[in-house]
Amino acid sequence: MEIDKAIRESDDRRLKTKYNNAINVIQRTLALYSIEEVAFSFNGGKDSTVLLHLLRAGYFLHKGEQSCSNGSLTFPIRTIYFESNSAFPEINSFTYDTASKYVLQLDIIRSDFKSGLEALLNAKPIRAIFLGVRIGDPTAVGQEQFSPSSPGWPPFMRVNPILDWSYRDVWAFILTCKVQYCSLYDQGYTSIGSIHDTLPNALLCVSDSSNNQEKFKPAYKLSDGRLERAGRVKKVSPSICGTAVANVMDNVDSHKSSLLKASAIAVGDEILSGLAPLRINWDLHCVKSCILSVGLYHKLLFFRMM
Repeated sequence: MEIDKAIRESDDRRLKTKYNNAINVIQRTLALYSIEEVAFSFNGGKDSTVLLHLLRAGYFLHKGEQSCSNGSLTFPIRTIYFESNSAFPEINSFTYDTASKYVLQLDIIRSDFKSGLEALLNAKPIRAIFLGVRIGDPTAVGQEQFSPSSPGWPPFMRVNPILDWSYRDVWAFILTCKVQYCSLYDQGYTSIGSIHDTLPNALLCVSDSSNNQEKFKPAYKLSDGRLERAGRVKKVSPSICGTAVANVMDNVDSHKSSLLKASAIAVGDEILSGLAPLRINWDLHCVKSCILSVGLYHKLLFFRMM
């Protein structure tokens, strides 16, 4: 199988470890549940793209040659896609192209996700759902590799094979295995939500002064994966790396000489939710590096100035 072969031939020892751990979770799940009892939630993003190919590799290794037909892998795991009017057209196109390429059994939910999922689980014998959740995601709070669904939701086992993967791990896998991904990631998007709250990441912006145009490096060029959600902001400015970032930096520079310090600084929903360690006594230079985008700046909270 091409995915397993690409990883085995890679010199990236960290990626091999992450891959082996994820495959182990997948194989444990396939040993616990029948193929009719498992499903896969796919949203067209980078994380679920990685999970799709891990599942393909995991199923191949679980079933061996029996899972192949005419030299290609048949993928029988039911795939759930929540289709939203606020999704990027590129996400929808990529999802349906991927479903066609790998012959995915696509169950499309067009209502709200909770009620749609409940209807699907009432109609199908699904007991476990593979999710592309990673530590740092807002939905990852309290989750483990195997976590029952939250109270108030239909009962099923949430299976998170890439829970401990980083942003770097995700792109290392995609580039090493040479799998296709949504074209938005080549346009500077690093974390994709809806069309209403997602912008290219300002940290990837490359300004061309000759024609006053803004271009962006691809998502895998982001050096600090902790800032992958920096583009998840409301679209309030037509300029991503011009006016928006300039306003942020002007505000910081106006206080630069005072060398203010804060006894506690929380940046973003992830830290507010307890998903990342709180940094103590950051000086202003460190703060500046963390708020290079409007998305982080408007969530910066100073609890006690001194």
